[in-house]
Amino acid sequence: MNILRNLIIITLLIITNAKAEFKTITKKEFIDRNVKALEKRFDLVDTNKDGKIDAKENETYKQRIINARKERAKRRAALAKKIDTNKDGKLSKEEIENFKKKQNTKK
Repeated sequence: MNILRNLIIITLLIITNAKAEFKTITKKEFIDRNVKALEKRFDLVDTNKDGKIDAKENETYKQRIINARKERAKRRAALAKKIDTNKDGKLSKEEIENFKKKQNTKK
């Protein structure tokens, strides 16, 4: 549980360091972007391309999402284990900073 909590902290640290800028958008732009995203998602679920989502397609899609989330959780846990150099089940600032430095030197 500590590893998961610390992994969330790492994610937040990375996000806050991203320094992404927010551009003001209009209501129409917002709706257009989200409609496109929904259309893409619909197309992912509608595997037989008949313009309808049936129960089997929906269940298959849900299972794919669940499996992808489980796989991501495994990768995050493995990453947290790799960062936790003293193997105490906790990620310190020092461990996180050391990991970041190692990643920057690999580039």
